[in-house]
Amino acid sequence: MDNKVCFMFGHATTPYAALPLIEAAAERHYLEHGIRTFIVGNRGNFDGYAATAISHLKNRYKDISLLLLLAYHPAERPVYLSDGFDNSYYPPLENVPRPFTIVRANKYMVNEADSIICYVKHPGNTRNLIEYAQRRQRKERFPIENVAENS
Repeated sequence: MDNKVCFMFGHATTPYAALPLIEAAAERHYLEHGIRTFIVGNRGNFDGYAATAISHLKNRYKDISLLLLLAYHPAERPVYLSDGFDNSYYPPLENVPRPFTIVRANKYMVNEADSIICYVKHPGNTRNLIEYAQRRQRKERFPIENVAENS
């Protein structure tokens, strides 16, 4: 990943009202932090809203790209890119047991990202992931924006 990357994650049950908050956060990260690549999964409401938000921004800023984070090797599962996605990204997970690939892919992206936009409101895997990101942030300063705090 040559340019600055934002990893986006959140609850599968994220409400639709979060969409404009996600889009505004992504635009801030683009303008203020030089983010040009946004990476998001495809497993719930947040991921869909994040992809929609970035697709909207791509209409205004032509140098933005949207990548689909893959938890499984593309040779194992066919990859279908929805409208708006420019490509997919598979982190080095070849030796990770299947039950752990999603969690490991997310942690890998937290470790590699230059910024994070998320929607985290209640306990669970998503809360664990933001806490993991905040521990990294204490060592290395980088922007984390939880748009749930604005809703």
